[in-house]
Amino acid sequence: MKNLMRVDSMDSLKQAVGSNQHYWLFKHSSTCPVSAGAWNEYNEYASLHPNQLFLYLVVQESREFSKAIEEITGVRHESPQLFHFASQKMDWNASHNKIKSKFMKEFIA
Repeated sequence: MKNLMRVDSMDSLKQAVGSNQHYWLFKHSSTCPVSAGAWNEYNEYASLHPNQLFLYLVVQESREFSKAIEEITGVRHESPQLFHFASQKMDWNASHNKIKSKFMKEFIA
């Protein structure tokens, strides 16, 4: 999917976001089964919404970046964790079993 991109630093995040005002950011744990389920939900939603931007990072490979997101959002780190940003501000987040395609759809509706 062209609308699903991996980011691993603030620079790669800024480059990926570009002029997009709205985007999703998923913090994925490559070793957690709950994260695997949330990843499937995220991908399902992304595949149905090609005009939205979906970003992700793997926390085990981007620990400093993951910590930076915690500082930026003011939301304690968890994984899996999902954020929606609008106009450079986080306006929605969820973690663990609350990361569902249907909840993302309800938020955007």
